[in-house]
Amino acid sequence: MSVQLLCVLCFSGIAMCMDFLMEKVVNEFIIMLWLAGFCWQIRQNGILGGVSGASGFLFPCIVLLPLFYFRMLGAGDIKLFSGLGVFLGVPDVFKLILCSLFLGGLLSFAFLISCGNIKERFSYFFNYVYQYSQNKVLYPYIKRGNRPENFHFTVPIFLSVMLYAGGFY
Repeated sequence: MSVQLLCVLCFSGIAMCMDFLMEKVVNEFIIMLWLAGFCWQIRQNGILGGVSGASGFLFPCIVLLPLFYFRMLGAGDIKLFSGLGVFLGVPDVFKLILCSLFLGGLLSFAFLISCGNIKERFSYFFNYVYQYSQNKVLYPYIKRGNRPENFHFTVPIFLSVMLYAGGFY
């Protein structure tokens, strides 16, 4: 296993554990991820590695901004994607984002089925969209605290990294 894959696996696994324990991914950890990624990129590829790392850093921030704006994805998740993007570059972090969103949707759907509240959650979503379209007032989609409907998105991110490390995409 390459150093790159080992770092990506370790950082995403630690971030997932941190998210479960503290309900957030600490900024100091993310800064360490960014620095490690840039150091690895520059060491492996020189100046071009720095450019690849910078584009991998910026891509998730730009692409996932709408989900953050509507509070459907947390800042820690986006910062984690950007840190992983520094290591992986734009093409691979794009695949990681798509795989994570797909797995997140599957896990969420399975969670809804197991809890038996599909109708309630869809009603909440459509009511949220309706309220925003009527009032143009933005309020957080996710309610704070340890609530059953809150989903730790670091789980599908970690699962996607495992699939990436295993060569599935």
